[in-house]
Amino acid sequence: MVDELIRDRIHEALEVEPPPAHLRMRVMASLPVSNRRIPRPAERRPGEWAAGLVAVLLAAAIIAGLLLVRGIYVPARHQPAPPVGLISPDGVAVGPDGSVYVSDSLGDRIFRLRPDGKVVVYAGGGAEGDGPAIKANLFHPIGLALDRDGNLYVDDAPAATVRRIDTAGRIATLNLYDSDGMPFIVTVAPMGLAVDHSGALWLSELDGSILKIDASGLTTRLDTSSLPPPHWLPGFIAFGPDGSLYISDRAPGTAVSSIYTNPVGGGCRIVRVSSDGKLSVIAGTGICGYSGDGGPAVAAQLNDPGGIAFDSAGSLYFADANNHRIRRIDRNGVITTVAGTGVQGYNDGPAAEAQLQFPFGMGMSSSGLLYFADMTCQCWNPTAPGRLRALNLATGVITTVMDGQTRIQT
Repeated sequence: MVDELIRDRIHEALEVEPPPAHLRMRVMASLPVSNRRIPRPAERRPGEWAAGLVAVLLAAAIIAGLLLVRGIYVPARHQPAPPVGLISPDGVAVGPDGSVYVSDSLGDRIFRLRPDGKVVVYAGGGAEGDGPAIKANLFHPIGLALDRDGNLYVDDAPAATVRRIDTAGRIATLNLYDSDGMPFIVTVAPMGLAVDHSGALWLSELDGSILKIDASGLTTRLDTSSLPPPHWLPGFIAFGPDGSLYISDRAPGTAVSSIYTNPVGGGCRIVRVSSDGKLSVIAGTGICGYSGDGGPAVAAQLNDPGGIAFDSAGSLYFADANNHRIRRIDRNGVITTVAGTGVQGYNDGPAAEAQLQFPFGMGMSSSGLLYFADMTCQCWNPTAPGRLRALNLATGVITTVMDGQTRIQT
């Protein structure tokens, strides 16, 4: 009854005075959405947008958000996804056969770009729970990770769940438990996923937690108390060839974080966790900005680092999202920009001349193609579809491999 009342009051408010599209998506993402309604066009009448209505809207949104992020209400279903087509790409993962998987957080699907160039829906778009992945109902998927057996892990971010899609195309929700054998609840939206060399799954939460999940579901938290200030906001994660875990520390007040929580953190850094659990900052000063190319990465300024990937030489590439660039840290710790002019926009061609728009998730193929999600933004506006693009490290040329007009095979 409580969640139904919250939904009804907020939907009524949104119908009286429709907010901007990106703000509407933020409000909608915080709702218990099992009975989401399509708003009716409403005629504005003077005086309707009263202060009382604003108060109701804000209070209800806050209550709904708290219920969601604290695990009191964890939606397992919502209405079927929008029509097939890439809207808002987020996470990217590349398989050993060259297949590229991309999560569409607004389209509630995962797409697979096959080695033959065809694009298919790999999961989502349906109304079911666990079972066939293409019939499953995903809820704003973001992080993706592949294990050595080809199983694909995905986080249903607002629902605070992690799911696995096996090679037979079946999806299942992971059952997590703590060292006492009690169910482990992911209380804040997961963001990044990565699989280590032992097969354990790691994920980052927007509250600053890094979790390790073994094959049985035993879940433990990494001790991050030694990380120097500011308080961090972990995003995408990836394992390097040295076995260390690398984590992007995002910018304060990022769009995704502000939907699920109101964090204080965010240091615009890249953090390394060595195999013995020691934390160190390898890039970023803790102040967001853009500087430092040609010098040590620890003295450079970054602005909302996103996806992380490694080339065959061990160099680290990351999406510098708010700078609209892709940057590289070589094995000597020197940082350079390898793509993007810093001007928000869109054009393919030589990477140094290409314009990017909020690059986010990343994945590297064995052939040296660096795939990245170009979110376009407003990131939560379905009328501004994003793209999946690829940087050829050998030629230095960027091409678009998938966008909202790409034909999806069925």
